Amino acid sequence: MEETELFPHIGSEDFLGFEFNGKTYNQQIQESLRRTGKICAVKCTVRTIGSHRVVWLAHDFGFLGGSLGCAEGEKLTLGFEYAARSQLPVVVESRTGGARMQEGLSSLMQMAKVSVAVDSFRSHGLPYICIFKEPTYGGVSASYAMQADVRIGIKNARIGFAGPSVILNTMYDKKQAAFDENCPRGFQSATFLKEHGQLDMVLEKEDEVPAMLDRIFNVFMKKFDGEAAPLQITTPLVGAQLSHHDYVKARELDRYQSQDIIEQVLTNYVDLEGDGRMGTDPCIHGGIALFQGRPVVVVGMWKGHTPGEFSESNYGMPSPHGYRLALRMFNMAEHFGFPVVTLVDTVGALPSFAAEQDGQSEAIATNLARMSSLKVPVVTIVVGEGGSGGALGIAMGNRVGMLSRGYYGVISPEGAASILGRYRDEAHKAQQFPVDCQTLATRQRVYADHLKELGLINEIIWEKPDVDGGNEDYQRFDVLKQNVASFLARSLHELSAFSPTELVADRYQRFRSMGRFRVYTESEHAALVSNAQPMPPRQRPKPLSARFVTHIADHVINASHAIFKGHQPNIAPVPVLPVTEALVTPSENAKSVLDRDGPDAVVDWIREQSRVLITDTTIRDAHQSLIATRMRTADMIGAAEEMSRALHDAFSIEMWGGATFDVCFRFLKENPWERLRELRKKIPNVCFQMLLRGSNAVGYSNYADNVVQEFVRLAAENGIDVFRIFDCFNQLDKMAISLEAVKRANKIAEVAICFTGNFLDSEERIYTLDYYKDLAQRITDMGAHIIGIKDMAGLMRPQMARPFIEAMRSVTSLPLHFHTHNTSSASLATALEMADAGCEIIDLACSSFADLTAQPSLNAFLAAMKDRPRDPLIDYHRVEPLASYFNAVRTMYRPFESGMLAGTARVYDHQIPGGQYSNLLAQSKSLGIWERWDEVLDMYAKVNRLFGDVVKVTPSSKVVGDMALFMLSKGLTTADIIEHPEEISFPDSVKKLFNGELGFPHHGLPDYLREKVLSNDALQARVQLPAVDFDALKTELEAKYEMSMSMEDLVSACLYPKVYNDYIAHCNKFGRMTTYLPTPVFFYGMAVGDQHAIRVPAQYFDGDLAQALEVALPENGDAEVAIDFALTRLGPENDASERILEFLVNGAKFTHKIACKPADTTTVGVKADLTDKNQVSSPVPGVIARVYVSQGDTVQKGTKLVELSAMKMDVLVTAPHDGVVAAVDVKVADRVLSGIRLATVTPSE
Repeated sequence: MEETELFPHIGSEDFLGFEFNGKTYNQQIQESLRRTGKICAVKCTVRTIGSHRVVWLAHDFGFLGGSLGCAEGEKLTLGFEYAARSQLPVVVESRTGGARMQEGLSSLMQMAKVSVAVDSFRSHGLPYICIFKEPTYGGVSASYAMQADVRIGIKNARIGFAGPSVILNTMYDKKQAAFDENCPRGFQSATFLKEHGQLDMVLEKEDEVPAMLDRIFNVFMKKFDGEAAPLQITTPLVGAQLSHHDYVKARELDRYQSQDIIEQVLTNYVDLEGDGRMGTDPCIHGGIALFQGRPVVVVGMWKGHTPGEFSESNYGMPSPHGYRLALRMFNMAEHFGFPVVTLVDTVGALPSFAAEQDGQSEAIATNLARMSSLKVPVVTIVVGEGGSGGALGIAMGNRVGMLSRGYYGVISPEGAASILGRYRDEAHKAQQFPVDCQTLATRQRVYADHLKELGLINEIIWEKPDVDGGNEDYQRFDVLKQNVASFLARSLHELSAFSPTELVADRYQRFRSMGRFRVYTESEHAALVSNAQPMPPRQRPKPLSARFVTHIADHVINASHAIFKGHQPNIAPVPVLPVTEALVTPSENAKSVLDRDGPDAVVDWIREQSRVLITDTTIRDAHQSLIATRMRTADMIGAAEEMSRALHDAFSIEMWGGATFDVCFRFLKENPWERLRELRKKIPNVCFQMLLRGSNAVGYSNYADNVVQEFVRLAAENGIDVFRIFDCFNQLDKMAISLEAVKRANKIAEVAICFTGNFLDSEERIYTLDYYKDLAQRITDMGAHIIGIKDMAGLMRPQMARPFIEAMRSVTSLPLHFHTHNTSSASLATALEMADAGCEIIDLACSSFADLTAQPSLNAFLAAMKDRPRDPLIDYHRVEPLASYFNAVRTMYRPFESGMLAGTARVYDHQIPGGQYSNLLAQSKSLGIWERWDEVLDMYAKVNRLFGDVVKVTPSSKVVGDMALFMLSKGLTTADIIEHPEEISFPDSVKKLFNGELGFPHHGLPDYLREKVLSNDALQARVQLPAVDFDALKTELEAKYEMSMSMEDLVSACLYPKVYNDYIAHCNKFGRMTTYLPTPVFFYGMAVGDQHAIRVPAQYFDGDLAQALEVALPENGDAEVAIDFALTRLGPENDASERILEFLVNGAKFTHKIACKPADTTTVGVKADLTDKNQVSSPVPGVIARVYVSQGDTVQKGTKLVELSAMKMDVLVTAPHDGVVAAVDVKVADRVLSGIRLATVTPSE
């Protein structure tokens, strides 16, 4: 290739005296010289490409990575200036790492220097082409390389501003895995840039470059070749008037389209892709071409002739990228003085989320404004479809021609029919809709002859008449080709006589004159207004809504594990339990004896049994231990009748009490009394058992005696037969009131001994056999019917069973009822040993809710005991269907599982109760210390020893857990607690323990520690709580809630005032029907298309829903009403963070607008300055539950400032010294991290 080098003597120099890592810049220049034989990274030559002489500016990557320094900037600038003087095009061959660091800011300024040179060069109307080779980065890509008129990439070239290593180190903190995960496919490759609109084309090989440049210069340099030959103006072939209009013909795939007309009518077409900024469009194409030897800029709409091509072109619907490509072409045409030819063929602009987000309206509007002001001729041809603004976006020609079988309208015929058509049903629509489309196309006058008559187009370009099969198609259209060429030639010839100003004026007058309207006289206008009858207000039917549906809709959007968010668990289909044979002659069992002869007779009956009796805990303590007490009543009811049959010979079913009462109200929004009644109806033949926390009933505080008594009476009245009563410290006096209340109700009083320690250990001094024997003797003397052995942590090892039973038998003849947890995995063996040793009753759980921190497997126990002397005489095959049922049910509660996958013998060391283990895991996650779980277990054991080895069961176990988590999260040791207690804000539960609010262990609490924990708080003696005045309370609550209050409601309000209040608020907002929702819907919402059917007792059926559905409810409140519901639509989120949801409920459409609640994870506040003793910080992460002070308050050391709640752990933060509250930085419900400033207390003077 012949070339002449220009400016060879310009070279780089080390003018800064740059040196780094022992090497000077001058040394680097010398090395590059030896490597390349050059003194500069840019070479400027004059070459010949085809018939065109060009200035060629090439970066040499061998010279300091082709980087841009001052010499390179000077040579590039001189090259552009030479090309301008010589009227030569410029080609830059870019292969560079960017600006040269060794020359400092002067190097950066070369980007600006060359940019002004490029701008000056472009003012001469000369083309500039850039070829992007491997690699092109930094300042070069961000300046003159991307300023080219045409950008050509070579395949596999890497192009960008910031290289991958810069992004890795800056944005991903050198984390390669995170970078790799987020890096887009093909990032910074030439193909990537072309797909994102920043390159016009990518060539496979470098040797394709000369031919492509020749084609480009054939168009751009044509105007420098002298005066063009005259246009060949021919007479068009005029067709006959169309006898039949059919807009559908404009869409036929074998019809000629824009790309076919370009190929047949124009020559030397070069397709230039992309909007130059962000993207490409498969519909709108643009480029340069020759028409009869004259350069033109072409913009056309592609469709394709096969279904696949049609789909790939977005069905001929342009995106904003396409309109911005057209805008780029318009600007290019004006810059070079080329006429514009636009070819329109679209049903309309692309209606998509992405198109709207990218600014479809703005893109079309900008094009209309730009076409209005173009100072070059614009000729438009409507090739097929002219759909609305999507067509107009490239159609504002000085002259507009339209093919005779095309159409052009404000909206597609289908769009018009969709808005204006009215149809009885789908069948009627299928028949009438096509007819309406044709009618509306005619009525809107969208066809070429109509538009010519209206003056909206200049000329009809006739297609070959459709006679005797004479239609032309895209493969050959000689008649149309001649007519299109004739129209273009005549239009361009006419417009060539216009000056730029006249072209703009012509376009203005053309579009200014469009439209027909009437100008009324003043009197005509007045008459019209005075005679006009006011339109009656349009009555829109109010959308149906109901509280029940609102609850579902809210869960669809806002549930923590919503299907909508993709957080729902995989749920197994819940089987319908087979109906097994009913007991023909039911055998005598504990329930029948109790109902007939009373609790003392039951005690005698138990003693008479040679078999061991069992209690099933599946629907109480088992699910409390494994899934945070979340099993709903509906899932219990599903198994109830089969439990009635399969467990008839069981002693009892534990199904109430403990945490279930609280959780029903707090989380499940159910009435626990209703659960009790519903299950009693389904299981009338087996004793129901509950757990009662002595004077705490089913709460966490001490209550007035008459509250506990009334609770027991109501529980017995509603179906509880066996009351297991316990106290966390085995204080029998705290169980006396409950015991007497149970006996008064003629039910079975089981007083439990909370078991802990290891009496076989020779060093055990607290929890010895003598200790347990003494308790058993005193429980017997109290008049209990049964003694419970409540082994909460599963510490009773198999070898301990026989000596323990023998010790019990030495002091009491009462039946023994053993309860344990299988945290260690050894408790099934213990249960078997207990049975063999003579224990009368053992707690077990259905295998699908057994083991880990729950009870041992009932199924395994029954199978293991078969044919042994104390065989329970219940065939384990009878309970296997229940295991299958509950196994599927458990999958619905996976988010509430603790994550514990296996048992652990470490429980013998830390002694964490099974019911607490899962809660402690959840608390550790909340506090951000889950990865330190082994430390949590160790700290729990250390705190237990620090407290003097207490019995650990609700609520004492919670105190130990709170303290352990508190110490770990604060980085405290037991030595810190002993030596520096004044610097510690102890959790509220710890203060209550040492204040005696939970009672006291029989061996007491360490005195030295009590003084340190309570500090300024004096030990308060426990006082007898006054009796509750239920009549006054009834009056108060009925006025508050505006509803009748039963005694059950009153007792519930006493036990859990806030929780019960929240439950009533839920019922008022969402109704009572939510109890009957399927569990997946209750927890996870629904997906569009989901359908469910439920049956609701009439007494709980929401009145607003019955009214909306026009349902007459039965007078019998127990009669069930069937309801089916489906989610049919989940609308998009609006700017108010709301979504519209639509449901079908019993066939009626319900519409609800639901606010999307943000995730409850946002934290507030600033870090406290730990060196400033006046700033009070959060000891643990949590939520602000209460703020006790305000700015300006005077406080003393130890005054309560803030109460913090962290997953059931309450921490009181107090004033560090006497003083004045200078600032309070938080408010109630704020979520804070550990160390966040809560308040500032300025010391007193």
